[in-house]
Amino acid sequence: MMQAVRSMFSEESRALWAWLAVMFMTAFLIPAGGLGLAAAGGLYALFAMPGTTLWRHLRRPGLVTLLALAALVWASVSHVWSPYRNPDEALKLALLTPLFIIVPVAAARIAPERQVLAQGAFIACIIFILVIMAMESLTGGDLTLSYKLDVEGYDPARTDLQIRVDRVLSRGATPAIMLTGIAVMLLWTRKVLSMRILAVLAALVTVIMALDYGVQANAAALAAAIVMTALAARWPAFTLKFILTALAVLILAGPLLFTLLLGLAGPELGAAMPMSWEWRLEIWRFALERIWEAPLAGHGIGASRVLDGSTELRGYEIDLLPLHAHNASLTIWLETGLAGAALIAGALLALARSIRVSPAFPALTVMMIVFALSVWLVNVAFSYGIWQEWHHGALALAIAAALISRPKP
Repeated sequence: MMQAVRSMFSEESRALWAWLAVMFMTAFLIPAGGLGLAAAGGLYALFAMPGTTLWRHLRRPGLVTLLALAALVWASVSHVWSPYRNPDEALKLALLTPLFIIVPVAAARIAPERQVLAQGAFIACIIFILVIMAMESLTGGDLTLSYKLDVEGYDPARTDLQIRVDRVLSRGATPAIMLTGIAVMLLWTRKVLSMRILAVLAALVTVIMALDYGVQANAAALAAAIVMTALAARWPAFTLKFILTALAVLILAGPLLFTLLLGLAGPELGAAMPMSWEWRLEIWRFALERIWEAPLAGHGIGASRVLDGSTELRGYEIDLLPLHAHNASLTIWLETGLAGAALIAGALLALARSIRVSPAFPALTVMMIVFALSVWLVNVAFSYGIWQEWHHGALALAIAAALISRPKP
């Protein structure tokens, strides 16, 4: 009897049952815009907490853990000198980030003989998401529009209503693309005709999602992910190391690179771009000006929310810092300075150095992680704020999905 109870509450069992529950939640959260993925990831980590595994690692933490912890502490403590006095940003970063790191660690504990059940729940989740997102694309977002009108009480005469609908759907499309890419690879490797047909259909819907909802970043993210995954198929460990190293360099050298880029981007180039991209150029110029005001320690986490400015662009009044700098590197420098950028870059370089392909971490798993990571990186480089917890949760769940999709040793 006691043996059965211990088995029921073991790390492996809790990881599986929590995964099944989270996949059910995710199927509804992504079409609704994905904001709830932070809660889904956090709940999974809490219920599937691999205490023994974590204790073994934390007794003798490696360089990656120490640098990541130092970066997290520095970013959270920067709230002390931030003009943004609400502690929500610092608290969410400090409390949720460790949980998101635990998500893939817990998922990796699912026993090989139970992976089929975990994979089945993952595929069912993706199918449901793709059906809903395809319907939204075909109808112009009727489900989301109905929710905004009937539940949120929006006035149907609002001129920005469709923009708000597209914003919800494009945000949900980002984690949908991340997870569907992993599912496509999983289905294709089954070498069963029905599975491969399903993989092709899923890939087609993914392309539609990336091109729809009036956002270019998802399309660019999908294109980048396909290229990097193709490279990972040939050189798995090298490609993942390259991505992490390149990210570290871009974070550390971000202000210099953007100074050079904006120096080359004259008014003619900006005028030839879509307005949203010319707006980004203005945001980046303003962010660079503020970075040089506090280059060592930054203005503090959340400062981008209150360091406001405005200008006129194509006859419209625009905000020069709408919540964040619309680039991960510039936001990190603006809010945590050189110290924060150096710690994050150091953690990424240490992580890159530690990567090895092995039976426990095979090439297919690396390809899946490369795909999800590439989608995430392009979006935090051009669209989303780097500290936003919902896409941290999405990335954690995507890496977890890659680990539960790995071939049996």
